[in-house]
Amino acid sequence: MIKNILAAASFYKRARYFNDEYANLPTQVRDELLAACSLAAEQTRGIVTLGFYEDGTVFAEASGAEDDLNYDEIGARLLVDTMLEEKADLFRSLRLWYAAFCTDEGQTILQGE
Repeated sequence: MIKNILAAASFYKRARYFNDEYANLPTQVRDELLAACSLAAEQTRGIVTLGFYEDGTVFAEASGAEDDLNYDEIGARLLVDTMLEEKADLFRSLRLWYAAFCTDEGQTILQGE
């Protein structure tokens, strides 16, 4: 399944990324997603990525650098799962936004055809 990256943050590089393809996402939502990524990256001491599968399902994943022997993969997965639970409403809304603004069907409905 194809993954479309929405946002990411890296503990290693102390950097955040937001995909400009989703620039029409409301600023407040974008800021909340970046903050959630940054916090999760800090807590996992790794890289956290948020995005959409091609069907609009939201995904979140954490990873560590290949040479980071201290990276806790299991703990990182638990932290990401907790983030998904705590922000469930945000991610539900994000999936609806994706369906409306990023799919052909959504565009057809928005245009009233």
